Amino acid sequence: MTLVIATATQTEMKAVLLGFNRRGRVGCKLPTTGECCESPVNGHRCLLVVTGVGPVNAALSIGRVLGENKGVCGVVNLGVAGSFDLEQAPLGSVVAADSEIWPEYGLHTAEGIDPRGIKFPVLEYTGVDGQYSVWDRIELEPEKGFRLLKLSAPKDLLKGASMTVSGVTGTEERARMLTERYAPLTENMEGFSLALACLQAGIPFLELRTVSNLVGSRKPEHWKLDDALQALGRHARELFV
Repeated sequence: MTLVIATATQTEMKAVLLGFNRRGRVGCKLPTTGECCESPVNGHRCLLVVTGVGPVNAALSIGRVLGENKGVCGVVNLGVAGSFDLEQAPLGSVVAADSEIWPEYGLHTAEGIDPRGIKFPVLEYTGVDGQYSVWDRIELEPEKGFRLLKLSAPKDLLKGASMTVSGVTGTEERARMLTERYAPLTENMEGFSLALACLQAGIPFLELRTVSNLVGSRKPEHWKLDDALQALGRHARELFV
């Protein structure tokens, strides 16, 4: 069985691999955007995937990977993210998504977006207790994911709702609006697509991201990307201990 390790960018993948062995690679070349390569990671058979940035790229990449590779047991999405609240999720902290939110799906109204306004759910599927529909949120179970994939939870792991957007939130006003309407902890650009693909395929999904910035702020003191990338590698290594 193969575990997919997915990052949005080659920079994030390199940080993950540097965390594994300090050389930026594990048994294969560093995949570029849209590429994937097989690699063992501490006894796990893994497929390293760089999806490209954004929900469309993520959907295209994971669809191709799952379609071309039989026996995928699950997907781990690693990367960096913005924090809506630096007191709850400080710069450099690691957060596991316990739900994924897509705030851009539905009918635009004066009061905001109504995900049920166009009457078509993103996905309808059969669960253990019946039929379910996905609109703008997917509930996740990180503890179950760690157990099923035989991975270790990193130390000091936080949990919270993650929001996937097509465009990064660039103003404090929009950050406040999203917080009031959806109460997310972090912002990313790929997680909902990957979570949806795993839900449809019936395989576990884990999303772990380190905090690189404060959502809505462009102030230099609210951005620590290099520190977040170093933390990403460190916590990625902890998964396989």
